[in-house]
Amino acid sequence: MVFEKSIFKPAQVAQQIGPLTSYLDEQDRLLDELCRVLENERISLRDRKMKELGSLTEHKSSLMLKLQSNDQRIKLHPDAALLKSSLRSRVEKIKLSLQMCKRRNEVNGKLIKLCMNTTRRVYSLLMESRDRNTKNLTYTDKGSITARGMMRLSIQA
Repeated sequence: MVFEKSIFKPAQVAQQIGPLTSYLDEQDRLLDELCRVLENERISLRDRKMKELGSLTEHKSSLMLKLQSNDQRIKLHPDAALLKSSLRSRVEKIKLSLQMCKRRNEVNGKLIKLCMNTTRRVYSLLMESRDRNTKNLTYTDKGSITARGMMRLSIQA
């Protein structure tokens, strides 16, 4: 029995590897698309269009996976040394785009936290209003007001 060292023949591997610039072009395209998705996410959060957020989040996640995968291809590319020399300006541009996407994502994260805090406050106010007469309010570990389940009934024997 003869075993081959690799399941890929050198000619097959060479055919699968494209020029390094094509991977950089793909990274640029993915980052541009991610920036658009993040902007749409911010607008949806601002306008409270929560139905749109699910699809935007899924799209954002798939773009992030594609970015990571493409980044690995770039790192492992036989011409990767060019990234530090002749392609350095391209790499810097891509890094700036990535930083801009990170900042937008952080802003969106802060907006999500603000929306969640507002929702909790409204919920607490509604619970307090509904249960004002029952005196069965308590506080959560976050300081929010909540009513305890069955004790809201004011039954006296």
